[in-house]
Amino acid sequence: MKNILTFLLVTLSALTVTAQNYVTIDQISDGWEKKTITGVKDGSILSLVKAFNNVWHNRPTTDLLKKPVSNDGEGDYDIVVDSPNGYVSAFELGDDGESFSACVWKRNNGHRLFAFVFQKMHGLSISQIILFYDYDPDEGTLTPEYNELSKFTPSFNDSYHPITYLLPRKGKDIVVNEYFMNWYSSIRHIYKWDGMELYYHSVEIEKFDVIRKEYDEMYDAFEDSDFTKYILYDFDEDGNPELWLSSQNEEYKAIYSIVAGEIRMISSTYFKTNFAFYSNSAIATAGGCGTGCFYTRCVMLKDSKIYRTCEEFQTYNFEKDKLESSYTIDGQEVSNKAGENMFKSLGEPIEIKPKFRQLF
Repeated sequence: MKNILTFLLVTLSALTVTAQNYVTIDQISDGWEKKTITGVKDGSILSLVKAFNNVWHNRPTTDLLKKPVSNDGEGDYDIVVDSPNGYVSAFELGDDGESFSACVWKRNNGHRLFAFVFQKMHGLSISQIILFYDYDPDEGTLTPEYNELSKFTPSFNDSYHPITYLLPRKGKDIVVNEYFMNWYSSIRHIYKWDGMELYYHSVEIEKFDVIRKEYDEMYDAFEDSDFTKYILYDFDEDGNPELWLSSQNEEYKAIYSIVAGEIRMISSTYFKTNFAFYSNSAIATAGGCGTGCFYTRCVMLKDSKIYRTCEEFQTYNFEKDKLESSYTIDGQEVSNKAGENMFKSLGEPIEIKPKFRQLF
Protein backbone atom coordinates (compact mmCIF):
# COMPACT_ATOMS: atom_id res chain seq x y z
CA MET A 1 0.00 0.00 0.00
CA LYS A 2 2.83 2.36 0.95
CA ASN A 3 4.57 1.67 -2.37
CA ILE A 4 1.37 2.42 -4.32
CA LEU A 5 0.88 5.73 -2.50
CA THR A 6 4.49 6.67 -3.11
CA PHE A 7 4.12 5.86 -6.81
CA LEU A 8 0.95 7.99 -7.06
CA LEU A 9 2.58 10.93 -5.31
CA VAL A 10 5.61 10.79 -7.58
CA THR A 11 3.38 10.54 -10.66
CA LEU A 12 1.23 13.49 -9.57
CA SER A 13 4.33 15.50 -8.77
CA ALA A 14 5.78 14.80 -12.22
CA LEU A 15 2.53 15.83 -13.88
CA THR A 16 2.44 19.07 -11.88
CA VAL A 17 6.01 19.92 -12.83
CA THR A 18 5.26 19.20 -16.50
CA ALA A 19 2.17 21.41 -16.43
CA GLN A 20 4.10 24.21 -14.74
CA ASN A 21 6.75 24.05 -17.46
CA TYR A 22 4.21 25.14 -20.08
CA VAL A 23 4.23 28.86 -20.77
CA THR A 24 1.08 30.94 -20.91
CA ILE A 25 0.02 33.31 -23.67
CA ASP A 26 0.89 36.25 -21.41
CA GLN A 27 4.40 34.92 -20.75
CA ILE A 28 5.04 34.55 -24.47
CA SER A 29 3.62 38.00 -25.17
CA ASP A 30 5.79 39.63 -22.49
CA GLY A 31 9.07 37.94 -23.37
CA TRP A 32 9.33 36.76 -26.97
CA GLU A 33 10.75 39.98 -28.46
CA LYS A 34 13.66 39.97 -26.00
CA LYS A 35 15.08 36.56 -26.90
CA THR A 36 16.81 35.35 -30.05
CA ILE A 37 16.44 31.59 -30.57
CA THR A 38 19.66 29.76 -31.43
CA GLY A 39 20.59 26.27 -32.61
CA VAL A 40 17.90 26.04 -35.28
CA LYS A 41 18.54 22.95 -37.38
CA ASP A 42 17.19 24.19 -40.72
CA GLY A 43 14.46 26.33 -42.29
CA SER A 44 11.76 23.67 -42.56
CA ILE A 45 8.49 24.44 -40.79
CA LEU A 46 8.82 21.59 -38.27
CA SER A 47 12.40 22.55 -37.40
CA LEU A 48 11.36 26.15 -36.82
CA VAL A 49 8.37 25.11 -34.69
CA LYS A 50 10.56 22.75 -32.65
CA ALA A 51 13.18 25.46 -32.06
CA PHE A 52 10.47 27.88 -30.94
CA ASN A 53 8.97 25.31 -28.58
CA ASN A 54 12.39 24.56 -27.04
CA VAL A 55 12.37 28.15 -25.74
CA TRP A 56 8.63 28.81 -25.40
CA HIS A 57 7.47 25.39 -24.25
CA ASN A 58 3.70 25.34 -24.74
CA ARG A 59 1.16 22.55 -24.60
CA PRO A 60 -0.40 22.49 -28.12
CA THR A 61 2.99 22.68 -29.88
CA THR A 62 4.44 20.00 -27.64
CA ASP A 63 1.49 17.70 -28.31
CA LEU A 64 1.80 18.17 -32.08
CA LEU A 65 5.54 17.47 -32.08
CA LYS A 66 4.97 14.12 -30.35
CA LYS A 67 3.32 12.91 -33.55
CA PRO A 68 3.56 15.54 -36.32
CA VAL A 69 0.98 14.20 -38.77
CA SER A 70 -2.45 15.47 -39.80
CA ASN A 71 -5.28 13.74 -37.98
CA ASP A 72 -8.54 15.06 -39.53
CA GLY A 73 -9.80 16.30 -36.16
CA GLU A 74 -9.40 13.04 -34.25
CA GLY A 75 -8.45 13.21 -30.57
CA ASP A 76 -8.07 16.39 -28.55
CA TYR A 77 -6.70 18.46 -31.44
CA ASP A 78 -7.46 19.14 -35.06
CA ILE A 79 -3.90 18.85 -36.40
CA VAL A 80 -2.64 19.90 -39.82
CA VAL A 81 0.94 19.27 -40.91
CA ASP A 82 1.61 20.53 -44.43
CA SER A 83 5.39 20.63 -44.70
CA PRO A 84 5.53 21.22 -48.50
CA ASN A 85 3.54 24.45 -48.05
CA GLY A 86 5.34 25.40 -44.84
CA TYR A 87 2.30 25.30 -42.56
CA VAL A 88 1.32 23.49 -39.34
CA SER A 89 -1.48 23.98 -36.81
CA ALA A 90 -3.02 22.31 -33.79
CA PHE A 91 -6.42 23.58 -32.69
CA GLU A 92 -7.65 22.17 -29.39
CA LEU A 93 -11.31 21.22 -29.43
CA GLY A 94 -13.56 22.71 -26.75
CA ASP A 95 -14.41 26.11 -25.23
CA ASP A 96 -11.33 26.57 -23.06
CA GLY A 97 -8.45 25.25 -25.12
CA GLU A 98 -5.06 26.43 -26.36
CA SER A 99 -4.08 26.29 -30.02
CA PHE A 100 -1.35 27.41 -32.38
CA SER A 101 -0.57 27.80 -36.06
CA ALA A 102 2.72 28.54 -37.80
CA CYS A 103 4.02 29.12 -41.30
CA VAL A 104 7.15 30.21 -43.14
CA TRP A 105 7.91 32.35 -46.21
CA LYS A 106 11.12 32.29 -48.28
CA ARG A 107 12.74 35.72 -48.46
CA ASN A 108 14.54 37.17 -51.45
CA ASN A 109 17.81 37.47 -49.45
CA GLY A 110 18.02 33.73 -48.64
CA HIS A 111 16.54 34.15 -45.15
CA ARG A 112 13.03 33.10 -44.13
CA LEU A 113 10.20 34.79 -42.26
CA PHE A 114 8.62 32.60 -39.59
CA ALA A 115 5.21 33.40 -38.10
CA PHE A 116 3.71 31.84 -34.99
CA VAL A 117 0.17 32.42 -33.69
CA PHE A 118 -0.82 31.35 -30.18
CA GLN A 119 -4.47 31.26 -29.14
CA LYS A 120 -6.32 30.81 -25.87
CA MET A 121 -10.09 30.32 -25.74
CA HIS A 122 -12.16 31.81 -22.91
CA GLY A 123 -15.67 30.60 -23.66
CA LEU A 124 -16.89 32.92 -26.44
CA SER A 125 -13.85 35.20 -26.33
CA ILE A 126 -10.40 34.55 -27.79
CA SER A 127 -6.95 35.84 -26.79
CA GLN A 128 -4.41 35.72 -29.61
CA ILE A 129 -0.89 36.90 -30.30
CA ILE A 130 1.14 36.78 -33.49
CA LEU A 131 4.95 36.63 -33.50
CA PHE A 132 7.45 37.03 -36.33
CA TYR A 133 11.07 35.89 -36.60
CA ASP A 134 13.78 36.23 -39.23
CA TYR A 135 15.50 32.88 -39.80
CA ASP A 136 19.18 33.21 -40.71
CA PRO A 137 20.40 29.91 -42.23
CA ASP A 138 24.07 30.82 -41.81
CA GLU A 139 23.76 31.54 -38.09
CA GLY A 140 20.97 29.05 -37.37
CA THR A 141 19.01 31.71 -35.46
CA LEU A 142 15.49 33.03 -35.17
CA THR A 143 15.56 36.76 -34.43
CA PRO A 144 12.35 38.52 -33.25
CA GLU A 145 11.06 40.93 -35.85
CA TYR A 146 8.35 43.58 -35.97
CA ASN A 147 6.42 44.55 -39.09
CA GLU A 148 3.17 46.29 -40.05
CA LEU A 149 1.09 43.33 -38.96
CA SER A 150 2.77 43.17 -35.55
CA LYS A 151 1.45 46.68 -34.88
CA PHE A 152 -2.15 45.91 -35.82
CA THR A 153 -4.73 47.54 -33.56
CA PRO A 154 -8.42 46.58 -33.56
CA SER A 155 -11.02 48.80 -35.18
CA PHE A 156 -13.02 48.63 -31.96
CA ASN A 157 -11.05 47.73 -28.85
CA ASP A 158 -13.37 45.45 -26.89
CA SER A 159 -12.57 41.92 -25.75
CA TYR A 160 -16.08 40.77 -26.65
CA HIS A 161 -15.19 41.18 -30.32
CA PRO A 162 -12.57 38.49 -31.01
CA ILE A 163 -9.64 38.89 -33.39
CA THR A 164 -8.18 35.93 -35.26
CA TYR A 165 -4.96 35.79 -37.28
CA LEU A 166 -5.38 33.46 -40.25
CA LEU A 167 -2.01 32.27 -41.52
CA PRO A 168 -1.88 30.97 -45.10
CA ARG A 169 -1.70 27.25 -45.78
CA LYS A 170 -2.04 28.06 -49.47
CA GLY A 171 -0.99 31.38 -50.94
CA LYS A 172 0.99 33.98 -49.04
CA ASP A 173 -1.55 36.42 -47.55
CA ILE A 174 -2.38 36.82 -43.87
CA VAL A 175 -5.91 37.80 -42.89
CA VAL A 176 -6.71 39.50 -39.59
CA ASN A 177 -10.37 38.83 -38.96
CA GLU A 178 -12.37 40.99 -36.52
CA TYR A 179 -15.66 39.27 -35.74
CA PHE A 180 -18.47 41.25 -34.17
CA MET A 181 -20.78 39.08 -32.11
CA ASN A 182 -23.83 41.34 -32.29
CA TRP A 183 -23.26 42.02 -35.98
CA TYR A 184 -22.95 38.34 -36.93
CA SER A 185 -20.35 39.57 -39.41
CA SER A 186 -16.73 40.61 -39.68
CA ILE A 187 -14.11 43.04 -40.94
CA ARG A 188 -11.18 41.40 -42.76
CA HIS A 189 -7.76 43.09 -42.91
CA ILE A 190 -5.61 41.61 -45.68
CA TYR A 191 -1.79 41.67 -45.64
CA LYS A 192 0.14 40.82 -48.81
CA TRP A 193 3.65 39.38 -49.26
CA ASP A 194 6.20 41.25 -51.38
CA GLY A 195 9.10 38.79 -51.20
CA MET A 196 10.59 40.31 -48.05
CA GLU A 197 7.79 41.75 -45.93
CA LEU A 198 4.06 41.65 -45.29
CA TYR A 199 2.30 44.92 -46.02
CA TYR A 200 -1.20 46.22 -45.38
CA HIS A 201 -3.19 45.81 -48.58
CA SER A 202 -6.94 46.22 -48.09
CA VAL A 203 -10.00 45.91 -45.86
CA GLU A 204 -13.16 43.97 -46.58
CA ILE A 205 -16.36 44.69 -44.65
CA GLU A 206 -18.79 41.81 -44.78
CA LYS A 207 -22.04 42.63 -46.66
CA PHE A 208 -20.53 45.91 -47.86
CA ASP A 209 -22.52 45.68 -51.10
CA VAL A 210 -25.77 45.72 -49.09
CA ILE A 211 -24.56 48.71 -47.08
CA ARG A 212 -23.50 50.60 -50.19
CA LYS A 213 -26.75 49.90 -52.03
CA GLU A 214 -28.82 51.43 -49.25
CA TYR A 215 -26.92 54.70 -49.57
CA ASP A 216 -27.04 54.66 -53.38
CA GLU A 217 -30.82 54.32 -53.33
CA MET A 218 -31.07 57.53 -51.34
CA TYR A 219 -28.45 59.52 -53.27
CA ASP A 220 -28.46 57.91 -56.69
CA ALA A 221 -27.93 61.24 -58.46
CA PHE A 222 -24.45 61.83 -57.03
CA GLU A 223 -21.32 60.34 -58.52
CA ASP A 224 -18.53 61.18 -56.05
CA SER A 225 -19.88 59.34 -53.03
CA ASP A 226 -17.71 56.22 -53.08
CA PHE A 227 -16.88 55.25 -49.52
CA THR A 228 -13.13 54.87 -49.00
CA LYS A 229 -12.86 55.38 -45.21
CA TYR A 230 -14.50 53.90 -42.15
CA ILE A 231 -14.56 54.05 -38.38
CA LEU A 232 -16.39 52.06 -35.71
CA TYR A 233 -17.97 54.35 -33.14
CA ASP A 234 -20.32 53.38 -30.32
CA PHE A 235 -22.69 56.37 -30.35
CA ASP A 236 -25.10 54.98 -27.74
CA GLU A 237 -22.38 53.27 -25.66
CA ASP A 238 -24.13 49.90 -25.62
CA GLY A 239 -20.97 47.93 -26.44
CA ASN A 240 -22.05 47.37 -30.05
CA PRO A 241 -20.30 49.83 -32.41
CA GLU A 242 -21.97 51.58 -35.30
CA LEU A 243 -20.28 51.63 -38.72
CA TRP A 244 -19.46 55.14 -39.96
CA LEU A 245 -18.41 55.39 -43.62
CA SER A 246 -17.02 58.37 -45.49
CA SER A 247 -15.89 59.38 -48.97
CA GLN A 248 -12.26 60.39 -49.34
CA ASN A 249 -13.09 64.12 -49.25
CA GLU A 250 -15.55 63.53 -46.34
CA GLU A 251 -18.40 65.26 -48.15
CA TYR A 252 -20.46 62.06 -48.24
CA LYS A 253 -21.00 60.10 -45.03
CA ALA A 254 -23.34 57.47 -43.65
CA ILE A 255 -23.77 55.83 -40.24
CA TYR A 256 -25.17 52.29 -39.99
CA SER A 257 -26.33 50.09 -37.15
CA ILE A 258 -25.80 46.36 -37.55
CA VAL A 259 -27.68 44.11 -35.14
CA ALA A 260 -27.95 40.34 -35.59
CA GLY A 261 -27.07 40.68 -39.28
CA GLU A 262 -29.72 43.34 -39.92
CA ILE A 263 -28.26 46.46 -41.52
CA ARG A 264 -30.00 49.83 -41.13
CA MET A 265 -28.80 53.26 -42.16
CA ILE A 266 -29.17 55.55 -39.16
CA SER A 267 -28.23 58.83 -40.79
CA SER A 268 -26.39 60.14 -43.84
CA THR A 269 -25.06 63.30 -45.43
CA TYR A 270 -24.03 64.56 -48.84
CA PHE A 271 -22.18 67.73 -49.84
CA LYS A 272 -25.09 70.04 -48.84
CA THR A 273 -25.62 68.62 -45.34
CA ASN A 274 -23.65 67.99 -42.16
CA PHE A 275 -23.79 65.87 -39.01
CA ALA A 276 -24.28 67.22 -35.49
CA PHE A 277 -23.92 65.05 -32.39
CA TYR A 278 -25.38 65.21 -28.89
CA SER A 279 -24.33 63.61 -25.62
CA ASN A 280 -27.60 61.70 -25.21
CA SER A 281 -26.86 59.41 -28.18
CA ALA A 282 -28.59 61.66 -30.70
CA ILE A 283 -27.35 62.24 -34.25
CA ALA A 284 -28.65 65.13 -36.34
CA THR A 285 -28.39 65.87 -40.05
CA ALA A 286 -28.80 69.51 -41.04
CA GLY A 287 -28.75 71.36 -44.35
CA GLY A 288 -30.62 73.26 -46.99
CA CYS A 289 -33.84 71.99 -48.53
CA GLY A 290 -34.36 74.58 -51.24
CA THR A 291 -34.58 78.37 -51.53
CA GLY A 292 -35.25 79.85 -48.12
CA CYS A 293 -35.54 76.42 -46.54
CA PHE A 294 -33.42 74.76 -43.86
CA TYR A 295 -34.07 71.49 -42.05
CA THR A 296 -32.68 69.43 -39.17
CA ARG A 297 -33.51 65.77 -38.69
CA CYS A 298 -32.43 64.10 -35.47
CA VAL A 299 -32.44 60.41 -34.53
CA MET A 300 -32.00 59.07 -31.01
CA LEU A 301 -30.36 55.69 -30.45
CA LYS A 302 -30.84 53.00 -27.86
CA ASP A 303 -29.36 49.49 -28.07
CA SER A 304 -28.05 50.31 -31.57
CA LYS A 305 -31.55 51.09 -32.87
CA ILE A 306 -33.47 54.27 -33.59
CA TYR A 307 -36.15 54.70 -30.94
CA ARG A 308 -37.18 58.32 -31.59
CA THR A 309 -36.92 60.95 -34.35
CA CYS A 310 -37.67 64.64 -34.59
CA GLU A 311 -37.50 67.14 -37.44
CA GLU A 312 -37.52 70.89 -37.76
CA PHE A 313 -38.27 72.72 -41.02
CA GLN A 314 -37.51 76.41 -41.24
CA THR A 315 -38.87 78.27 -44.26
CA TYR A 316 -38.70 81.95 -45.08
CA ASN A 317 -42.13 83.49 -45.75
CA PHE A 318 -41.37 86.15 -48.33
CA GLU A 319 -44.85 87.68 -48.14
CA LYS A 320 -44.65 88.12 -44.38
CA ASP A 321 -40.89 88.67 -44.43
CA LYS A 322 -40.24 86.28 -41.54
CA LEU A 323 -38.88 82.80 -40.77
CA GLU A 324 -41.47 80.15 -39.92
CA SER A 325 -40.88 76.76 -38.33
CA SER A 326 -42.73 73.45 -38.27
CA TYR A 327 -41.94 70.25 -36.36
CA THR A 328 -42.54 66.52 -36.39
CA ILE A 329 -41.84 63.92 -33.69
CA ASP A 330 -41.73 60.28 -34.74
CA GLY A 331 -43.22 61.28 -38.09
CA GLN A 332 -46.23 63.12 -36.62
CA GLU A 333 -46.75 66.89 -36.82
CA VAL A 334 -46.62 68.59 -33.42
CA SER A 335 -47.00 72.12 -32.11
CA ASN A 336 -44.10 74.53 -32.23
CA LYS A 337 -43.83 74.43 -28.45
CA ALA A 338 -43.60 70.62 -28.36
CA GLY A 339 -41.06 70.65 -31.18
CA GLU A 340 -38.94 73.35 -29.58
CA ASN A 341 -38.95 71.50 -26.26
CA MET A 342 -37.87 68.28 -27.97
CA PHE A 343 -34.89 69.97 -29.61
CA LYS A 344 -33.98 71.78 -26.38
CA SER A 345 -33.92 68.42 -24.60
CA LEU A 346 -31.02 67.35 -26.82
CA GLY A 347 -28.75 69.87 -25.10
CA GLU A 348 -25.75 71.49 -26.73
CA PRO A 349 -24.00 69.76 -29.64
CA ILE A 350 -20.74 67.95 -28.87
CA GLU A 351 -17.68 67.69 -31.10
CA ILE A 352 -16.63 64.30 -32.46
CA LYS A 353 -13.41 64.17 -34.48
CA PRO A 354 -13.36 60.75 -36.17
CA LYS A 355 -10.05 59.09 -37.00
CA PHE A 356 -11.07 57.28 -40.14
CA ARG A 357 -9.23 54.22 -41.47
CA GLN A 358 -8.70 53.61 -45.17
CA LEU A 359 -11.12 51.06 -46.54
CA PHE A 360 -9.31 50.04 -49.73
